[in-house]
Amino acid sequence: MKSYIADTLVGIFAFDETGTILNFIDFENDTQKIIQFYIDIDKGIIQSKYKEFLSELKNSGFEEFVFDNKQLHTLTKQLGYGILLESDSLELKNFRLNLETQLKNIGIIKRKDEILAQYKIINEELTKKKVREESGHSDNLIIQIIGTLDILKKSISLFSSQLREWYGLYFPELTDKIIEDNILLAKMVSTLGARERYTYENLIKHFELGEKKIRILQKFASDSMGADFDLGMVKDYANQIISIDSYRQDLEINLADIMEKIAPNINAIIGALIGAKLIAKAGSMKKLAFMPASRIQLLGAEKALYRFLKTGEKRPKHGLIFQWNQIRSAKSYHRGKIARIVAGKIGVAAKLDYFNGEFIGDKLAKEIESKINEIEIKYPNPPKKEEPVKGKKKKPKKRR
Repeated sequence: MKSYIADTLVGIFAFDETGTILNFIDFENDTQKIIQFYIDIDKGIIQSKYKEFLSELKNSGFEEFVFDNKQLHTLTKQLGYGILLESDSLELKNFRLNLETQLKNIGIIKRKDEILAQYKIINEELTKKKVREESGHSDNLIIQIIGTLDILKKSISLFSSQLREWYGLYFPELTDKIIEDNILLAKMVSTLGARERYTYENLIKHFELGEKKIRILQKFASDSMGADFDLGMVKDYANQIISIDSYRQDLEINLADIMEKIAPNINAIIGALIGAKLIAKAGSMKKLAFMPASRIQLLGAEKALYRFLKTGEKRPKHGLIFQWNQIRSAKSYHRGKIARIVAGKIGVAAKLDYFNGEFIGDKLAKEIESKINEIEIKYPNPPKKEEPVKGKKKKPKKRR
């Protein structure tokens, strides 16, 4: 026999093809009980009350259950019952439309406006709870931190460019020729500032520079053609850049701690920063875990891939994972092969991390290292480019 299962905010009801209620779970107007039932459905948890409810129906001779709620259908499927999903079931629609009358038949007096008011309260609570849970997920924190780090790095680069121009009016030789590191330049402006302070003692005390570079700095400082003006505002500006960079470093330390906790396998393979960028680019840990290795390999190279598909230009071999030192420092004709291996291992690591599997990151890292050594031995020389066949001329296109 067939039974229809309707979930409502009053309770869970089972009825036959004539609309007669066979069994029900009464939520007893308990808001928390209702909320918990629907949260458990989302999480795939089967409450003992619900199991007993279905068991009683089966013992009464009902072997097939019809649902219009997909989540409840999926949950019940785990229990091994004969089930059907009919989203447009007229029987279930009619039951819901006439819920007030159906409740009266079993002695529950509830007006339509009371049911609607309760629905609004429960719906708001469920929405708030879901938003809180989603916002608190660690992969959302990772995405926000990575976004902030990108903004900070762009800001530091932009501010440093302005600092070079500003301080370059005073000491052009330093900004144009010698110091390329933006943060080192900001620290020099902040700590030394005036050209006469670029002495051997000051430079060796505050900065880790080679002997040759120190001598060059001294010479340029004594013979500089820069203009003289008050450096107070320039030094304050340099301090702001140093402060932003210090905050960036703190964020990276926090990110490493979070990655160590929620994605230890990815972290062990490719590091916290690149691993976090992959999660952010994928959209979540779940999406990365279900992503094929070929797509992980090209995450971050979407524009180049679309250009290849549209114009037939050179196909990209790697995306964000190119930032990993082992790929970036490899020979150009090895990079594609290494990227493919690394992407495959990241796919395995992401699945283990998402489903709380065991830690085998160190093992995966060793396997990658071993494969890279094999590639270097197997392909010592770059592939030969195919030469065009001589003697074959292209036929001129016929003109219409």
